[in-house]
Amino acid sequence: MSTFGLDGVLPWSQAHHIAGHCAGALPGTAARLDEAVGAVTSRPLHTLADNPPTDIAATNGYAICGPGPWQLHTTLRLLPGQACSVRMGDPLPEHTDAVLALAGSVAHTSVNGHVHVTACDALSGVPDESLRPDIGAAIIRAGAHGASGAHLLEAGTVLTPAAVALAAAAGHDHIDIVRPPVVGVLVLGHSLLAHGLPRDGRVRDALGPIIPAFVAAHGGRGNPALRAPDTRELLLSEIDDANVDVLITTGSTAPEPGNHVRAVLSDLGARWLIDGVAVTPGAQMLLAKLPDGRFLVGLPGDPSAAIAGLVTLVAPLLRTLSGHAELTYPTAVLIDDAPAADYADDTRLAPVHLAVRDGVRLLRPLDEQGPARLTGWALADHIAVIPPGAGYRGDTVQIISTR
Repeated sequence: MSTFGLDGVLPWSQAHHIAGHCAGALPGTAARLDEAVGAVTSRPLHTLADNPPTDIAATNGYAICGPGPWQLHTTLRLLPGQACSVRMGDPLPEHTDAVLALAGSVAHTSVNGHVHVTACDALSGVPDESLRPDIGAAIIRAGAHGASGAHLLEAGTVLTPAAVALAAAAGHDHIDIVRPPVVGVLVLGHSLLAHGLPRDGRVRDALGPIIPAFVAAHGGRGNPALRAPDTRELLLSEIDDANVDVLITTGSTAPEPGNHVRAVLSDLGARWLIDGVAVTPGAQMLLAKLPDGRFLVGLPGDPSAAIAGLVTLVAPLLRTLSGHAELTYPTAVLIDDAPAADYADDTRLAPVHLAVRDGVRLLRPLDEQGPARLTGWALADHIAVIPPGAGYRGDTVQIISTR
């Protein structure tokens, strides 16, 4: 077992399931259109007015009233014998009987300087003062495309840019969404650097820059990471004061002296949901619920182990809180042996590259090398979920997209 010293160690699949089902969606809230993309609608979206809101022209031409020929005016209300120049989509003046298409008409200026419009015969193209379009011709009536209150989007719809554009076109200034969870990030450790080359026995923080972006990709709103030394007093203060729905810590999860996350959670009366997962890497990840309802996810400080924790615990938790649908994972076939897990009963999370040949999805495991052994993870387009006893060439395994 790769989780010596932990209590209640769970298989990967069970831990992943618990993280996605230990909470419900957060309450709904009204969001501005510019902040709604990526969120999930909490209520159906309907039209606010008839579409179009008034009669409009279906073509370029002239709005006419009564028999022709028609004298051209610029007016909001037509009288018999009058016309007004319109373009397709323009609102029509009052008392418009029809729209005479520009291609089916001719205009001429009389000796007194007035412009008159005459309809043309459809076959010969010859002007004929006795012709007029049928009543209602080339007019799109108010509400023809949808009456006020017509359904636009279902509750539970993920708001794409096009969906938000639809809401704007319908006249909405706000959309009711499931409130995205606010997530804080606390990077623990005395030896982490925020910039520059590793030096003086200290290493770069590889997690603080990427966790907020991962949070955003899975429905949350990530606050900038805070770096702090791992002390009991600081942890108590930061966890108690954090005005977030989820707090993610990195480092200090191993059950050994000098690591304070577990002790502090016990002091705060947290409810343990997951205390260790039988997985390589990332065995010492944890998930707890604080008495006030906030969640804390503890990730190991090793970067690849922390990435495994993000995939295992953070992604399903955030998707549930933000109202997104549960992810389903396709399968693919290994074309080479994957790196072995640390222990026989571990699930192995391995970075892989996916290719499709003759309709079959094939996986090539990637070497975990380079700085912090992250090169394979950086190049991977998927993560293979390899259960105990599997991982050999020809095995079929589940995959999680990293894109």
